[in-house]
Amino acid sequence: MKFFDPLILKTEKLISAFPKKEFELCKPWQDAQQAQVIMRRDTAYELEGVGFNLVTSDDVCDSIVVVGDDLGEIKDSRRFARITLVQIEDSDDEQKAYSLIKKIDYVKYHCFPDGYMMRSTSRSHKEAVRVSKQALNDGADFKKIGSLLIEKYKEIPAVKGVKVIFITAKEADYNEAERIAEKNYAITETLNHIMNSVNFDCDTCNLKAICDEVEGMKELHFNKADR
Repeated sequence: MKFFDPLILKTEKLISAFPKKEFELCKPWQDAQQAQVIMRRDTAYELEGVGFNLVTSDDVCDSIVVVGDDLGEIKDSRRFARITLVQIEDSDDEQKAYSLIKKIDYVKYHCFPDGYMMRSTSRSHKEAVRVSKQALNDGADFKKIGSLLIEKYKEIPAVKGVKVIFITAKEADYNEAERIAEKNYAITETLNHIMNSVNFDCDTCNLKAICDEVEGMKELHFNKADR
């Protein structure tokens, strides 16, 4: 699975100019087990930006990376990004790999860090987080939140390694993070089209530009058409 590797390189470049803190896994933050609503009066601040996964078959070590302030250091609402690198088993079965990408994306809808309310939609890379005052008082930080997320991702047997990158630095290029997220979404939608569409006429396909740009995508398309 190499389709998203160029976006991983762009992510590494995005954070390269900033000091970063990297953590190994720790005891995960408590999971509320169900969706929660944090009222505005109970909210310390909100984080708003993008949250998405980049899947690869290259090695990824389980870790949490914080670029900027940690939860306890943030004093007011700001932009942020969560970018998760997920290593999966390498496979020649394209349908299996595609199904795995979708399953990995669903993890965020089944993870409910207590006092850390994540809001996103299935057809968007946007992600907003509301952090409660109580969670901060109880010691919530990205290391614990990230450890919980990694625990959830690794409930999927084919997931071999996960790195969660939280970006909160005010000087970070969030427009670039948006562009990476949008390209990630476009590649995923192209895979969806290839795996589920019976129309293989490249001249009429509005996703042709992605097939032309992403290495291996066109070959996958032709292979699928020949079956």
